[in-house]
Formats: sequence, C-alpha cells, structure tokens
Amino acid sequence: MNKIVNFFKRSYVYLILIAVYVPLITGAIFSFNITIKGQYNSVWAGFTWNNWKTLFDERRDVAFVNTLLIAILVSFLVVVLSILSAYALYKQKNKVIKSFVNSSSKIPLVNPDNITALGLVLVFGLFFGIIGVEKEGFIRVIVAHTVMILPYGLSLAIPRSEKFNNNLYEAAQDLGYNKFFAWLKTYFIYMIPSIIMIVIVSTVLSFDDYIITHVVSNTPTLGTKMYEGEFKPWGLVLGTVILFIVIFGNIIYTFFKAKKEK
Repeated sequence: MNKIVNFFKRSYVYLILIAVYVPLITGAIFSFNITIKGQYNSVWAGFTWNNWKTLFDERRDVAFVNTLLIAILVSFLVVVLSILSAYALYKQKNKVIKSFVNSSSKIPLVNPDNITALGLVLVFGLFFGIIGVEKEGFIRVIVAHTVMILPYGLSLAIPRSEKFNNNLYEAAQDLGYNKFFAWLKTYFIYMIPSIIMIVIVSTVLSFDDYIITHVVSNTPTLGTKMYEGEFKPWGLVLGTVILFIVIFGNIIYTFFKAKKEK
C-alpha cells in the first residue's frame, strides 16, 4: 500500500513538472522551425537559424536597449525605495502605523494592471500634459514601472527587515563607525538576499510588462513589439534565450550552494 501511495506522490510531482516544462521546451524547439514569410508556423517544417538571425530586425534592437535600460533603472529605484521604506518601517515604534503601512502596501499587488495604467495616465496628463516626445515617454515608463513594481519590492524587503537585530548596528557604532557606515556594514549587508530577489523580480516584471508600458508611454520595448499585429517567431527566440539564461543561472546557483554547504 505504501509503495502505491509513494508512486502516486512521485507521479503527481512529475506530472506537474511536465505540465510546466513541456510548453517551454516546445517553444524552444519551434524557435528553430522554418516559417512562411516570417509568420509563425505551428507545423514543424524543418530546422533553420533564420528566426535567430532576424531577432533584432525591424528596430527590435532599439526596443531591446530600451527594455534593458528601463529594467536596470527601475530595479535600482525599487531597491533603494524598498530598502529605505523597510528600514523606516523597522524603526517605526507605533504598531498601528506599522500594521497599516504593511497591509496597505500589499493592496496594489492585487490591483489589475489596466486600472493602474489608466490611473497613471490621468496623473501624468494632469501634471505633465500629453506625451510630446519619445524621451518624455521613456521617463514616464520608468516612473510607471517603479510605481507598479514597488509593492513587490516592499513585500520582499519588509519581512526580512523586521528580523534584523539592531544590536549589530549599535555594536558597529561602538567600533567607531558613523551612523551611515554602521548602517551599511550591518543592515544593508543583512538585506542583500532580499535585494537580490528584488532585482530579479523587478527585472522580470519590467521586462515582461505590456499593458502599462503601452498605455502610459510611446517608448518601444520588447513587450510592446511582441504584441504588435500577429505573433511572430522572434518571440519564441526571445523566450528561448531567457529560458537558457534562467537555466544557466540556476545551475550556477545550485553549484555554489552545494559547494558552500560542503
């Protein structure tokens, strides 16, 4: 009986893994599929590198640079705002205020992106008017992505921040560090795992966003390019590249983690 139960337990895990990875692997395989006039072909017609060679055609190279710059700047802003906010909340003595801020910061997480986008359009229009040039749109999309992703950063920073031992900070000051360097040597270093997760989440969310970017800005990104007209094979190529990066990063992380445990 135990063998049967264990078999079904293992089978359940395997089925979940298959359901997750089959679409990813299929997309990676079909990124090498021959296409008809550059359109997506759902039937395997043969192996080709053409889809990969045309990845940055049709100004997608500009969209890629925009996407990368936006992700980097937004990640930096979200990390700074999240860490400072989490520390300020940690130092807050009033439990009512702490509870209110902590709970209210999670509300935007369940707010639909289209509602957030429309609200941002109204705010930008009220204070800055209609988008005039592409550079102005670039700044707006950075602000919009920061607003969208900041609640995720707070949800990752606050729980770890609340477990910080303030005695470490005081001990650093006793050793001769001023307040700022004592904070860097203790609290900031303690928060590095959360900072890494915030950077990863911020980059992924910014990289993947379409609704907010399309509504509030005229800046082309890979997200907006992907939804222009019909779906094209370069989207599969991009997904395959990201999949390989994630797998490679996971292998490196697992290797160093196993090495550290030894």
